[in-house]
Amino acid sequence: MKRNRDLYKYMIGGTLIIFIGFMSLIDFFTPKKIFSEMENRRLEEKPEFSMKKLFGGNYTSSYEKYVSDQFPFRNFFIGVKSDCERIAGKVENNEVYLGKDGYLFEKFKTPQREEFEKKIDAINSFAVSNPNVDKYFMLVPNSVKILEDKLPKFAPVDDELALIERVQKSLDKNISFVDVYDTLLSKNHEYIYYKTDHHWTTKGAFYAYEKFCEDVGITPHNEGYFDINEATCEFYGSLYSKSGFRRLSPDSIQLYIPKTKKELEVEYFDEEKIEDTLYDFSGLNKKDKYTIFLGGNHPLIKISSNVNEKKLLIVKDSYANSLIPFLTDHFGQIYVVDLRYFDEDLSSLIEKENIGDVLILFNVKTFFEDDSIRKISW
Repeated sequence: MKRNRDLYKYMIGGTLIIFIGFMSLIDFFTPKKIFSEMENRRLEEKPEFSMKKLFGGNYTSSYEKYVSDQFPFRNFFIGVKSDCERIAGKVENNEVYLGKDGYLFEKFKTPQREEFEKKIDAINSFAVSNPNVDKYFMLVPNSVKILEDKLPKFAPVDDELALIERVQKSLDKNISFVDVYDTLLSKNHEYIYYKTDHHWTTKGAFYAYEKFCEDVGITPHNEGYFDINEATCEFYGSLYSKSGFRRLSPDSIQLYIPKTKKELEVEYFDEEKIEDTLYDFSGLNKKDKYTIFLGGNHPLIKISSNVNEKKLLIVKDSYANSLIPFLTDHFGQIYVVDLRYFDEDLSSLIEKENIGDVLILFNVKTFFEDDSIRKISW
């Protein structure tokens, strides 16, 4: 018996040594990656050694992150871990829930009162500083609220609708609130949010476009005005990357292309280039295929369609990117500003370009978690 136990220990120890040696050999010959397409983030690089970092504890923690990010067959093992957790019944990972029908939902938490008030004060100050323009604010609920019937049971999520109503009541009387909550809720049986990404789909953006036109007093185009084309059916979005959940069906991205082609001029000031399309099809070759809309986020974009003399400024997050194409038939010039990257004075831009309408468009989660909206009144 003792002999068998010793043999067993030697076999286990030898297997472990062989495994460690094999993985070390693979790790040595495997090129180190800088960016993970699967997770859509930069990977940790090997830290530089120094005695100061070693004794300070920074080196070991950094090296641990490096080994974790550069581990051979990392994506395979992430998938195995995900499968095991799903079999065990786990439905939450990294603040992302796995819901019904393969939907992923990002957890939402109510912001601190002080942060809420600072953002509202900034928007109201902007409204007071620009009395001669028509101002609209669209605060878009996320899928975690509109599709809450697909959430796992007892998932702790704060109420987005309560925050939307609070924002509406707190806004300056000269800002028209475009309430798309009921519109989207009435369509929640349709494909209006991606399953693996935090954005709404183009169809969801289309319904919000109709509501905006109704509030502004212009006639929207119906779906028959467009050729609806599938750009890709292999889109795995931000929540897929963040959650680690695998073995999910990919999303599809649709483009609503007017059947009657109009000339467009799209100027990207940060890249000093002019295009004749709103779509960057090279984005379909990237992990984040949502960048097909306007090539992603930029500080300032000017879109000229010359359909009329009306000028619109859109202050936005990435939710607006798939809605903007619908508006090019109604405004001759559209200025698109992302305050995360734009550091100039908005009031000066409005005065210089003689802009008559302003739409502030954010999704609830980004609005409350990102401080860039406070730059609107700088």
